[in-house]
Order: sequence, then C-alpha cells, then structure tokens
Amino acid sequence: MRQNELNRKSFPHGGDVWSASGGSGKALEGILDLSANINFLGLSARVKAAIVENIDHIVHYPDPKCSQLISALARHLQVEEEAICAGNGAVDLLDHWLRQVQAKRVLICDPGFGQYFRAVHAQGGQAVPIQLDEQEYFRLDIVQWEKRLLDEKCDAAIICSPHNPVGWVWTDEKKEAIVNLVEKHHIHVLVDESFLDFLPDGRERSCCSLAAKHRQIAVLYSLTKFFAIPGIRLGALIAHRDMIKDIITHRDPWVVNHLAQVAGVAALADLDYHKRTWERLPKEREFLIEQLSRLPGVRPLTSAANFVLAHTGDTGLSSTTWTEKLRHQGILVRNCNTFPALGERYLRFAVRDSSATERLIQAMQVIMKEEGLA
Repeated sequence: MRQNELNRKSFPHGGDVWSASGGSGKALEGILDLSANINFLGLSARVKAAIVENIDHIVHYPDPKCSQLISALARHLQVEEEAICAGNGAVDLLDHWLRQVQAKRVLICDPGFGQYFRAVHAQGGQAVPIQLDEQEYFRLDIVQWEKRLLDEKCDAAIICSPHNPVGWVWTDEKKEAIVNLVEKHHIHVLVDESFLDFLPDGRERSCCSLAAKHRQIAVLYSLTKFFAIPGIRLGALIAHRDMIKDIITHRDPWVVNHLAQVAGVAALADLDYHKRTWERLPKEREFLIEQLSRLPGVRPLTSAANFVLAHTGDTGLSSTTWTEKLRHQGILVRNCNTFPALGERYLRFAVRDSSATERLIQAMQVIMKEEGLA
C-alpha cells in the first residue's frame, strides 16, 4: 500500500500542539501553530468572560435542549430553530448525518477533509473520491462531478465551501447547479460551511435556508474555527426539521456541555469580533501569499478562507522534510501528504498576523540556506 494511503487510514488532522510541546501546556507559548485553521484574533474577551462567569454552573447537567444556543444560532444562520441541531463539534454531527441518510456510496472531493472519509467508513459506507484538477487549481467541475456521481452510482455527496484545503468558494451558479442535480438524481448532499463565517458575505452565500426546507440537503456549521474555540468543540447541523428531530431523539441528550453552550451564545453575539476579523483577514492573507511567493520554488494558491495552500514541490524538499524542519524551529504547518491528490508537494498554512508570517518566512529562508536552495 502506498504511503499516502497508509496516512489516509489514520485520518490525521492539524493542530496537534500537545505532541509538539511534549504534552506540557507550559511549552505551548513557544509554538507557532500554522497547521490548524483557527481565527488569528484568538479567544474573544466576551467568550472568555462568559466561560469564567459560568464555571460554577458545571455542577449541573447542561441544558439538553441547548435552548439559548439554538436561539442564537437561528438568528445568526437565519433559519428556524427546529432546523438546527447543536453538537460536540462539526465532526460529531457529520457522523449523525451519515447515520441518518444511511448512504452507501458517498462522493467526496479529493483533496478533501480526511474526516469525511473516516466518517463514511465508520458508518459502513464507501467513500468515492473525485479527483479535482490540479491544473484548474483544484476547483470543482460540475460536469465532471455529475459524471462521477452517476458512473459510481453514488447516493450521497459531501462538498466543502470554502473548500479545505484549497480555499475556493463556489459561485452562485455552481451552487444552483448542485441543488438541481440533487433533485434530479435524488441524492443526499452535505455542504460543509465550516469556514464560511470568514467571508463578510458568508450568510448570503450559505445553503442554510435551502437545507431548512429541503429534505435532501444539509449544512454542517462549525463555531470552532471562526471563534477560535476548538478546545471546546461546538458545531451545528442545519437540515429539515424531521431529520433534526430524529437525530435529537436518538442521541446523547447532553452532547453539548454547558460551557460550550454559553461560549457559543457569547461568540455569536460578539459582532465587534466578527467585524475585526473581516477587516484584518484579507490584509493578513495577502501578506502571507505575497511573502510565500517570494521564496524560490514556493507557489501559493489564492484563497477566500483563513488558510493558504502552497505548492512547495519545486523547492527540492518534500512536504515531510519541510514539516519536520519547521517543527524543529517551533513552527507547525500542515503536511498535505495525507491528501492523496497532493502527495509530498504541498503545505497548508493558517493565516496569522504579520509577525507570525515573518517568523515563518525567516524560518523557511534559514532552511533553504542550510539546504543550499537560496
């Protein structure tokens, strides 16, 4: 079995700062984590205050209905409360959705989030990859997508927009085309919008309103990326009220802990945090792309999200070598060799502030000099 297939079996993920720090929280401060796509603003002061103020309440069971959180989500996502199910992170709800639709063959874009493949296999289904064209910057081709769907007799599909790990966002035309194909071929589609909040017009681009009305469309929503709370685990599934009701009926009633609920309510209400993110992200992202493009052999791709995928194959170093050498300098980046379509030729970098980008570029320059590449 090829190495990238072996890696896929373990379904790795970015953000493992604990291994890098030797399991010590005290050592975390010296680590620059660019492997996890978390908002560079960090934890909102409003969210932190809400957690501190509610810490004594953990002596009680959490609200099984997540009443205040669901209400806040309904306002933010602009759908009715009955169409929302909160969960212990988006991945938790991915499993619930697959269990609910009982898909046998699921079409998944490659490169794509490894947990899609893991979740499909865990439910006894088969993940059917569709290779995105590298020459087209891994953008989704609707014609090829439909052909693959029919040729492989898929009964479900998962699409991510903004797409991880590339960062493209589908157009209104492509979104409409997918909806039409869902109805035409009677399949179930899950749209992963985990990074959509990073776009100022994200709510306008969302499929949430469609999902609330359509029995074959669902949306996966994450609060952990945009609001920088991955350690709490919080997400939502938006779907037809009948599906939501059935999921809630058959799952753990206390799946969302109390601190996660109050953090979510506070995060959604912190509109200043939203605004500051939208104002700063484009500048910080463009600075990262500009600085990476100045390195010989590094070719960053455009992105609408808070991460940048870069082709590093022309540097002469594999992505594994880059990852290990940067790790030795206290910098974590996402080794993309676990995406079969990317092999040892790509790295993904989370967007941070300019000082973090400068530290990354300086480290890469040192490595290139040591390897005789500069």
